[in-house]
Order: sequence, then C-alpha cells, then structure tokens
Amino acid sequence: MAETILVVDDEAPSRALLEAILTEAGYRVEQADKGTAALARVSEAPPDLILLDLMMPGMTGLEVCRRLKRDPATSAVPVIMVTALGHLMNKEAALTSGADDFVMKPVQPEDLRMRVGAMLKVGRIRQDLDRTLAYLHELEAARHIQRRASLSSMIPASEATPSQLPAAIPILLVDDEALTRKFYGDLLTEHGFRVLTAGSGAEALELARHRPLEAVVLDIMMPGMSGLETLERLHGQAPDLPVIMLTANASSENAIAALKMGAFDFIVKGLEHNLMVLAVHRAVRQYRESAKRKEEVARLQARVAELEGARSPSRPA
Repeated sequence: MAETILVVDDEAPSRALLEAILTEAGYRVEQADKGTAALARVSEAPPDLILLDLMMPGMTGLEVCRRLKRDPATSAVPVIMVTALGHLMNKEAALTSGADDFVMKPVQPEDLRMRVGAMLKVGRIRQDLDRTLAYLHELEAARHIQRRASLSSMIPASEATPSQLPAAIPILLVDDEALTRKFYGDLLTEHGFRVLTAGSGAEALELARHRPLEAVVLDIMMPGMSGLETLERLHGQAPDLPVIMLTANASSENAIAALKMGAFDFIVKGLEHNLMVLAVHRAVRQYRESAKRKEEVARLQARVAELEGARSPSRPA
C-alpha cells in the first residue's frame, strides 16, 4: 500500500506541483490549504509524512509544526518544512520548531524525493523497532507470570539498566583544507561537541574504525579519495553513523548523489553556520534514538532467552 503524504500550502499551484512530483514517485498525496485544515486532517488519521509550507496566512507552518510535535498522537509523524531559498532564519526556525527536515523553494524534484524517501525510511525503522519492543515486552511479562515461582531464585534482585550514552558528543570533521577544519571545528566545539578532525578520506576511515563517533561532517570535494567514496566506505564500516556533507553548491549533482547514497543532510559552505549546528544536533539525536531502541531490543531478547531457559531446566546427569 502506498504511503500517504499530506501536502500543506495555501497556494494551489504549489500544492499541485508537489503532488505531481510525489505521485510520480508512487506516493498517495492529500492536500490541505491552511494550517487548521491540516490539523483537522491529521487528527482523523495521521499520514506517513507531512510536507508543510512555512509561510502561510493565519496559522503559520511553524505553529502547525509546534502543535503536531506537542501532541503525543502526532509527534512521531515526520514533518518536512518548505521554505524560500536563502531565508536562513526561516530554515533555522523550521528546525527549532520541531521539523525533521526542510526543502528550499524552488523545489528540486530529485532533492524532494530523496528527502521524503529518507524520512519515510527512518519512520519505518522506528515503527518496526517499536513493534518489536512491544512484542518483547508482552512476551517478557507472559514468561515472568508463567514461571514466577521458579524465576524468583534465578533472577537477581537488581538488574543492570541499559548503558547510558556518553554525555560528550564525539563527532568527526573531514576536510582537506586546514582553515575549513579550524573554522567549523571551533564553531562546533563552541556548541558542546567534541570534534575530531581528519584531512583526508583515508584518515577519516582510520579514525572511524578506532574512535566512538555519533556523527560525521564530510567535505564532498577532496583530492584523492572523494567525499562520496569516503561516504560509501564509512557506511560500510558503520551503517548507522549519520554523515552530513559539506558542499559549495546546494544544487550540485554531488550533493544529490550524496543523499541518494544515504547522507543524512548537506550544508552549503560559508552560508549556513547555524544550520550546521542544528543539522549535527538532529543527526546525533537520530543516532542516539536508534541506538537506544536497538539496545532495548537486545536487552529484551536476552531476557526472553533467559526466561525460556528457566522454563526448561536441564535434567541432572
């Protein structure tokens, strides 16, 4: 069944353009022409994703997004905000309001499809993990009730809780230019990140093998091993590690190629300093959420295996 995307924009031509792009990509598209209509539609049955115009009369896209993210019933629905090209303050406001991503007007079809596809993929992974967690919780409870008497002597009174993620935020910054590494390294350090740097793709891969990381910022254009090749190899080493690409041109073919290859996002050099910080924070948040879910799944699977073992005690020799 095709995934449903709600397009919210007060301008009919904009809605029609977005619907055409998304329908061609195989999605089911619904429309809303204002914020109140969007909230009413979402309250009936949340869509799989919302594409939301930032600047609308009456209730703005920012207010719609804030309300969606405050409501537990809709907070998990991915929201991609649509904002005018070059309005950096608008893009910052979109992300701080709770939006999961943004696209710039005029919308580039390939960019839109890549971002929508990436958001929906993350949503499916979250749903699968949540279903697995729910099942394992139920199974754990059932096994516990079933074998309560025998387990009382087998299960320690105090169980270890899942390991906490470190307070520091280690990230890797990769660029062949020392001045760029210094500038962005200082910027990210000021915002609480622990920044490791690499001047080449090979050095980045070596650091990623031996150092714990939660995100990577990677220049696309580097001599020797390019940013795209480095991205591919990083994903081979650490598939879940989010990678943000640095590019000189937001519409470049390399930036689009990076999104196709699984890059978390891309940032234009020299223009989007605050967006860089926001993008890294979003990447780390997604990485930690995924790690926490996987850790919980592993813990519950181990607990269920323990309960299964208690259910069938070994016979004496």
